Amino acid sequence: MSILSVLLALVTLFPAVDPVSRTGACAGTEGVTVAVGMAAGVLVRCVPGSPGDALAALERSGLAVRLGSGTGPYGDSRYVCAIEGLPGDDACAGHRQGAPFWKVWRVGLDPVAWRESGTQGGPRAVRVCPGGLVGFGFGTSQPTVAPEQVVTTPGWLPPRC
Repeated sequence: MSILSVLLALVTLFPAVDPVSRTGACAGTEGVTVAVGMAAGVLVRCVPGSPGDALAALERSGLAVRLGSGTGPYGDSRYVCAIEGLPGDDACAGHRQGAPFWKVWRVGLDPVAWRESGTQGGPRAVRVCPGGLVGFGFGTSQPTVAPEQVVTTPGWLPPRC
């Protein structure tokens, strides 16, 4: 048996998981849905699999993400500085006192609604799991649509992970 035959057999047995996101919400538990509030609406992407945290999900979403350098007054490296080029006027050197920034939102129950993440570690500290939804909004604003407008599966509830 040639090496090529063995490789072809392995590919058949273990097909590659597509790590590339697709536009729209994930179906069922195929991955994590990422919703990003923009001035013109909400960008929604499905990130296959289990990225682990909100930052990893955003980075795998296919959207253009620019992370900060961590040289600012708070020393906050790898924070989300810009998504899809917004804001365009930020040098991404660190958060500045009173300046707006990209905030991560999770979905809470009773009622199903956006909730601030409430973490000091930013999106890396927000755990996400398959079937879940995570949002990003600039400044104090949350994504401009309700969670049930993003994930439209009847009876959808955020998974506990």
